[in-house]
Amino acid sequence: MTRHEVISKVRKLFELSKSSNENEAALAAAKARELLSRHNLSMADLPAKEFESSLEVIEASVETGRLLRNWVKGLVVHVAGSFQCSHIVRRRRGSTPLLSFIGTPADAEVAAYTFQFLFQQLNGLADKALPRLKRENPAWSGNALRYAYLDGAVRKIGERLHEQTRNIHEEEHRACTALVLAKDQMIRQYISGNFGNIRKEYGTTRYVSARAYQKGYCDAERVRLRQGLEKRSNSDLLN
Repeated sequence: MTRHEVISKVRKLFELSKSSNENEAALAAAKARELLSRHNLSMADLPAKEFESSLEVIEASVETGRLLRNWVKGLVVHVAGSFQCSHIVRRRRGSTPLLSFIGTPADAEVAAYTFQFLFQQLNGLADKALPRLKRENPAWSGNALRYAYLDGAVRKIGERLHEQTRNIHEEEHRACTALVLAKDQMIRQYISGNFGNIRKEYGTTRYVSARAYQKGYCDAERVRLRQGLEKRSNSDLLN
């Protein structure tokens, strides 16, 4: 496939990523990024003026339950930053909070899916690790051990996401600064136009089990960060 053919296919996928069908939009966005990566291209290789003219900002949201633990907030921050999105926690009276990723369709949809995938994977790791942690650390409650484990796991995930996407972000800024700035400006405009009062949320300070934290940090090395996206982009949307 020539460079021109790749870019043409990616452009069509970005158009599909605007679909009102959530599943189709996420698949298209994931496939577009996978194609760029496979052919050693980045967003900076797309025709800037043409792409800027079709830029739009969306809000992709997920739910994780009524209580937002420190590790969940940390995971939102890491994933949003990795996909060049902003993030908002929508507090809704009588309902579970919505965690929203705000960015271009190609970024926000994939960020939301990546977050959901990692949320499930990390909870699964914690379920497996907890029985042994309880036996080895009887002075700590099960919940304390679980959240310490997940705090450590999220720290490792954040480091890995940063390392995985650092070169891509640097290349985009170097080769297509105008496009990056346009995306940032549109995200700021979306937030200012759709949200009134915004306040920062901070994690709570507490003592944690160092053993459980370190265990989570080490175990998170096994999580395949791209696995969720690979599963959803396994079959070509456009042949």
